[in-house]
Amino acid sequence: MSPDGNLVVEIFGEGKTDIGNVAAAEEPRKGVVAILVHTLCGKPARMKVKRKAFYLLQGKGLWQKVAFAKRQAHYNRSTAAVFVMDSEGDEHELERKRTEMKKGRDHEFPEFPAAVGVAHPCIEAWLLADASAIRRAFDMPIGPAVPDEPEKCPAPCQSRRENPKTLLARAVGSRKLLSAKKKDDIAAAMNDTSLLRERCPLGFAPFADEVEARIRPLFSRSA
Repeated sequence: MSPDGNLVVEIFGEGKTDIGNVAAAEEPRKGVVAILVHTLCGKPARMKVKRKAFYLLQGKGLWQKVAFAKRQAHYNRSTAAVFVMDSEGDEHELERKRTEMKKGRDHEFPEFPAAVGVAHPCIEAWLLADASAIRRAFDMPIGPAVPDEPEKCPAPCQSRRENPKTLLARAVGSRKLLSAKKKDDIAAAMNDTSLLRERCPLGFAPFADEVEARIRPLFSRSA
Protein backbone atom coordinates (compact mmCIF):
# COMPACT_ATOMS: atom_id res chain seq x y z
CA MET A 1 0.00 0.00 0.00
CA SER A 2 1.28 3.46 -0.90
CA PRO A 3 1.61 6.19 1.76
CA ASP A 4 -1.66 7.78 0.59
CA GLY A 5 -3.57 4.55 1.20
CA ASN A 6 -3.92 3.59 -2.45
CA LEU A 7 -3.11 0.12 -3.77
CA VAL A 8 -0.62 0.15 -6.65
CA VAL A 9 -0.83 -2.47 -9.40
CA GLU A 10 2.15 -2.67 -11.75
CA ILE A 11 1.05 -3.32 -15.35
CA PHE A 12 3.47 -4.89 -17.83
CA GLY A 13 2.73 -4.97 -21.56
CA GLU A 14 4.20 -4.54 -24.99
CA GLY A 15 3.21 -1.09 -26.18
CA LYS A 16 1.35 2.17 -25.66
CA THR A 17 -2.04 0.64 -26.52
CA ASP A 18 -1.60 -2.04 -23.86
CA ILE A 19 -0.17 -0.01 -21.01
CA GLY A 20 -0.33 3.69 -21.90
CA ASN A 21 2.64 5.92 -21.18
CA VAL A 22 5.27 4.54 -18.84
CA ALA A 23 4.86 6.74 -15.78
CA ALA A 24 4.63 6.99 -12.03
CA ALA A 25 1.60 5.65 -10.20
CA GLU A 26 -1.62 7.23 -11.43
CA GLU A 27 -5.28 6.46 -11.96
CA PRO A 28 -5.99 3.64 -14.46
CA ARG A 29 -7.31 5.82 -17.26
CA LYS A 30 -4.65 5.06 -19.88
CA GLY A 31 -3.72 1.76 -21.45
CA VAL A 32 -6.27 -0.89 -22.42
CA VAL A 33 -4.91 -3.46 -19.97
CA ALA A 34 -4.91 -1.03 -17.04
CA ILE A 35 -8.47 0.09 -17.81
CA LEU A 36 -9.78 -3.47 -18.14
CA VAL A 37 -8.04 -4.59 -14.95
CA HIS A 38 -9.71 -1.69 -13.16
CA THR A 39 -13.08 -2.77 -14.56
CA LEU A 40 -12.56 -6.44 -13.66
CA CYS A 41 -11.75 -5.37 -10.09
CA GLY A 42 -15.02 -3.44 -9.79
CA LYS A 43 -13.49 -0.02 -10.57
CA PRO A 44 -12.08 0.56 -7.08
CA ALA A 45 -11.31 4.20 -6.29
CA ARG A 46 -8.12 3.20 -4.47
CA MET A 47 -6.43 1.54 -7.43
CA LYS A 48 -3.39 3.21 -8.92
CA VAL A 49 -1.24 1.74 -11.66
CA LYS A 50 2.37 1.88 -12.73
CA ARG A 51 3.09 0.88 -16.32
CA LYS A 52 6.21 -0.76 -17.67
CA ALA A 53 7.16 -2.23 -21.05
CA PHE A 54 8.34 -5.84 -21.39
CA TYR A 55 11.32 -4.89 -23.52
CA LEU A 56 12.78 -2.92 -20.61
CA LEU A 57 12.84 -5.96 -18.30
CA GLN A 58 15.92 -8.00 -17.49
CA GLY A 59 16.10 -11.68 -18.35
CA LYS A 60 16.79 -13.77 -21.43
CA GLY A 61 13.55 -15.74 -21.55
CA LEU A 62 9.96 -14.64 -21.07
CA TRP A 63 9.53 -16.46 -17.77
CA GLN A 64 12.70 -14.81 -16.45
CA LYS A 65 11.41 -11.37 -17.42
CA VAL A 66 8.11 -12.03 -15.62
CA ALA A 67 9.93 -13.35 -12.54
CA PHE A 68 12.21 -10.30 -12.51
CA ALA A 69 9.30 -7.89 -12.89
CA LYS A 70 7.32 -9.56 -10.13
CA ARG A 71 10.35 -9.44 -7.85
CA GLN A 72 10.83 -5.74 -8.55
CA ALA A 73 7.14 -5.01 -7.96
CA HIS A 74 7.44 -6.78 -4.61
CA TYR A 75 10.51 -4.77 -3.65
CA ASN A 76 8.79 -1.59 -4.81
CA ARG A 77 6.11 -2.28 -2.19
CA SER A 78 3.45 -2.36 -4.87
CA THR A 79 0.33 -4.39 -4.18
CA ALA A 80 0.23 -6.64 -7.26
CA ALA A 81 1.48 -7.14 -10.81
CA VAL A 82 -0.29 -7.89 -14.09
CA PHE A 83 1.35 -9.10 -17.31
CA VAL A 84 -0.21 -9.20 -20.79
CA MET A 85 1.28 -10.03 -24.20
CA ASP A 86 -0.08 -10.66 -27.71
CA SER A 87 0.00 -14.15 -29.22
CA GLU A 88 0.57 -12.75 -32.73
CA GLY A 89 -2.03 -15.15 -34.14
CA ASP A 90 -0.53 -18.55 -33.30
CA GLU A 91 -2.49 -20.67 -30.81
CA HIS A 92 0.61 -22.74 -30.05
CA GLU A 93 2.48 -19.51 -29.32
CA LEU A 94 -0.43 -18.40 -27.14
CA GLU A 95 -0.10 -21.50 -24.98
CA ARG A 96 3.69 -21.31 -24.95
CA LYS A 97 3.67 -17.70 -23.81
CA ARG A 98 1.00 -18.33 -21.19
CA THR A 99 2.94 -21.31 -19.82
CA GLU A 100 6.16 -19.28 -19.69
CA MET A 101 4.42 -16.36 -17.99
CA LYS A 102 2.85 -18.62 -15.38
CA LYS A 103 6.26 -20.15 -14.70
CA GLY A 104 7.69 -16.69 -14.06
CA ARG A 105 4.67 -15.70 -11.98
CA ASP A 106 5.08 -18.73 -9.72
CA HIS A 107 8.89 -18.76 -9.57
CA GLU A 108 9.15 -16.90 -6.25
CA PHE A 109 7.20 -14.80 -3.77
CA PRO A 110 4.08 -17.00 -4.03
CA GLU A 111 2.25 -14.71 -1.62
CA PHE A 112 2.62 -11.70 -3.92
CA PRO A 113 -0.49 -11.38 -6.14
CA ALA A 114 0.14 -11.52 -9.88
CA ALA A 115 -1.98 -12.28 -12.95
CA VAL A 116 -0.93 -13.09 -16.51
CA GLY A 117 -2.71 -13.09 -19.85
CA VAL A 118 -2.18 -13.45 -23.58
CA ALA A 119 -4.35 -11.50 -26.03
CA HIS A 120 -5.14 -13.50 -29.17
CA PRO A 121 -4.11 -12.48 -31.73
CA CYS A 122 -3.62 -8.99 -30.30
CA ILE A 123 -5.14 -6.65 -27.71
CA GLU A 124 -7.38 -4.98 -30.31
CA ALA A 125 -9.37 -8.23 -30.59
CA TRP A 126 -10.69 -7.55 -27.09
CA LEU A 127 -11.85 -4.09 -28.15
CA LEU A 128 -13.40 -5.44 -31.34
CA ALA A 129 -15.58 -7.80 -29.28
CA ASP A 130 -17.91 -5.10 -27.95
CA ALA A 131 -19.83 -3.16 -30.60
CA SER A 132 -21.84 -1.29 -27.95
CA ALA A 133 -18.68 0.03 -26.32
CA ILE A 134 -17.36 1.16 -29.69
CA ARG A 135 -20.66 2.93 -30.37
CA ARG A 136 -20.54 4.75 -27.03
CA ALA A 137 -16.87 5.69 -27.37
CA PHE A 138 -17.44 7.24 -30.80
CA ASP A 139 -20.97 8.51 -30.18
CA MET A 140 -22.30 6.50 -33.10
CA PRO A 141 -26.06 6.22 -33.71
CA ILE A 142 -25.87 2.42 -33.96
CA GLY A 143 -23.25 -0.17 -33.11
CA PRO A 144 -20.84 -1.07 -35.93
CA ALA A 145 -20.57 -4.47 -37.52
CA VAL A 146 -17.89 -6.51 -35.75
CA PRO A 147 -16.85 -10.16 -36.03
CA ASP A 148 -18.59 -12.57 -33.65
CA GLU A 149 -15.26 -14.30 -33.00
CA PRO A 150 -12.52 -11.66 -33.15
CA GLU A 151 -9.90 -14.12 -31.94
CA LYS A 152 -10.22 -15.89 -35.30
CA CYS A 153 -8.99 -12.80 -37.13
CA PRO A 154 -5.41 -13.00 -38.42
CA ALA A 155 -2.70 -11.12 -36.58
CA PRO A 156 -1.28 -7.90 -38.08
CA CYS A 157 1.84 -9.82 -39.09
CA GLN A 158 -0.37 -12.29 -41.02
CA SER A 159 -2.71 -9.86 -42.78
CA ARG A 160 -2.34 -6.14 -43.28
CA ARG A 161 -6.03 -5.57 -44.08
CA GLU A 162 -8.11 -8.04 -42.06
CA ASN A 163 -6.44 -7.99 -38.64
CA PRO A 164 -8.16 -6.62 -35.51
CA LYS A 165 -6.34 -3.28 -35.70
CA THR A 166 -7.54 -2.52 -39.22
CA LEU A 167 -11.00 -3.98 -38.60
CA LEU A 168 -11.37 -1.76 -35.54
CA ALA A 169 -10.50 1.33 -37.57
CA ARG A 170 -12.86 0.25 -40.35
CA ALA A 171 -15.68 -0.26 -37.85
CA VAL A 172 -15.63 3.45 -37.00
CA GLY A 173 -15.05 4.65 -40.55
CA SER A 174 -11.42 5.62 -40.08
CA ARG A 175 -8.84 5.21 -42.84
CA LYS A 176 -6.06 5.30 -40.27
CA LEU A 177 -5.39 2.97 -37.37
CA LEU A 178 -6.93 4.24 -34.17
CA SER A 179 -4.76 6.14 -31.72
CA ALA A 180 -4.01 4.74 -28.28
CA LYS A 181 -6.31 7.43 -26.84
CA LYS A 182 -9.26 6.23 -28.97
CA LYS A 183 -8.61 2.65 -27.92
CA ASP A 184 -8.56 3.78 -24.29
CA ASP A 185 -11.97 5.36 -24.88
CA ILE A 186 -13.36 2.05 -26.12
CA ALA A 187 -11.90 0.14 -23.17
CA ALA A 188 -13.35 2.70 -20.75
CA ALA A 189 -16.79 2.26 -22.37
CA MET A 190 -16.75 -1.50 -21.82
CA ASN A 191 -19.02 -2.56 -18.98
CA ASP A 192 -20.04 -6.05 -20.08
CA THR A 193 -17.02 -8.24 -19.43
CA SER A 194 -19.21 -11.34 -19.84
CA LEU A 195 -19.49 -10.46 -23.54
CA LEU A 196 -15.71 -10.25 -23.80
CA ARG A 197 -15.41 -13.63 -22.10
CA GLU A 198 -17.87 -15.13 -24.58
CA ARG A 199 -16.30 -13.66 -27.70
CA CYS A 200 -12.64 -13.98 -26.63
CA PRO A 201 -12.51 -17.35 -24.84
CA LEU A 202 -8.88 -18.08 -25.69
CA GLY A 203 -7.32 -14.89 -24.41
CA PHE A 204 -9.62 -12.64 -22.42
CA ALA A 205 -11.59 -15.27 -20.48
CA PRO A 206 -8.58 -16.91 -18.77
CA PHE A 207 -7.02 -13.50 -18.16
CA ALA A 208 -10.23 -12.23 -16.54
CA ASP A 209 -10.32 -15.35 -14.36
CA GLU A 210 -6.80 -14.61 -13.13
CA VAL A 211 -7.53 -10.95 -12.38
CA GLU A 212 -10.80 -11.70 -10.58
CA ALA A 213 -9.23 -14.49 -8.52
CA ARG A 214 -5.83 -12.94 -7.75
CA ILE A 215 -6.21 -9.15 -7.92
CA ARG A 216 -9.83 -8.18 -7.22
CA PRO A 217 -9.93 -9.65 -3.66
CA LEU A 218 -7.17 -7.21 -2.62
CA PHE A 219 -9.59 -4.32 -2.96
CA SER A 220 -12.37 -6.12 -1.12
CA ARG A 221 -10.06 -6.73 1.83
CA SER A 222 -8.82 -3.13 1.83
CA ALA A 223 -12.27 -1.51 1.74
